[in-house]
Amino acid sequence: MRFRVKIDNQLFPIEACAADEHGYCRMAVNGMGTDAAVKAIAAGHLHLEANGEATNAFVARSGSGLWVWVDGRARLVFDADTEQRRRGTVRREGPREVTPPTPATVVRVPAIVGDHVEKGQALVVVSAMKMELTLTAPYSGTVSAVHTEVGAKVSPGEILVEIEADPEGETHG
Repeated sequence: MRFRVKIDNQLFPIEACAADEHGYCRMAVNGMGTDAAVKAIAAGHLHLEANGEATNAFVARSGSGLWVWVDGRARLVFDADTEQRRRGTVRREGPREVTPPTPATVVRVPAIVGDHVEKGQALVVVSAMKMELTLTAPYSGTVSAVHTEVGAKVSPGEILVEIEADPEGETHG
């Protein structure tokens, strides 16, 4: 398989074969080969090994791509070729949910059902590994559901807030 992945505005060409029954595969990133292994520990929780080094990662899908939390840092990862095909078009349908990228505890919930939110507006604040992470609206719209509260223990993929996207061209002010 060949594909291009975009991470933090950097493009990486990747070649990889399908993983064997033990999760091992040979891959090349930017032309540099490595043996890698991926093992699912729980939903959204992976154990990764590459070049003799191991780490844990937490992943959560969003409409923008895949959020990957490794070593205390969240990164948005997506297929650059898919992005290029979509570039210049307006997505009417998008993700309706907001999910945490890592297991966390909810510390604030500024989102209220019925509120109009702008893209990037804070919806839920979670705490993980002694750091606070603000989960924001992926696009402008109306909060249609809030499925969490302060003090809740949440996991990647768990839907915390749902948003109905604004119809194209509609503005609120």
